[in-house]
Amino acid sequence: MVCQRCLELVALNIHSECDYAVVKEGADSQSLPKGYDVLEVGEDPLDLMTLVEDELLLALPIVPAHDPEDCQQPAGLEEPEPSENEVSRSNPFSVLAQLKRDPNV
Repeated sequence: MVCQRCLELVALNIHSECDYAVVKEGADSQSLPKGYDVLEVGEDPLDLMTLVEDELLLALPIVPAHDPEDCQQPAGLEEPEPSENEVSRSNPFSVLAQLKRDPNV
């Protein structure tokens, strides 16, 4: 996987626990213990590869990244320094700040 912070490869440990109860299609699943996911199996065999693949995909992080102390920003992404030619602009909301301070308004 690629770290979304530094764009280098990252190896992540994946930990996932799944509890399944395999029942025949149409069988009563109300008597099963709480916390089990029900897998209804009909005439077709259960595809374990697809089941494991789905669980691994669900266990992956949404945004893969190194630990913050191990991650370094890629070269060339530093903040640009303001140039001398840039014009400083006034804050358009400074008028509102003045109105907020004036109790007569």
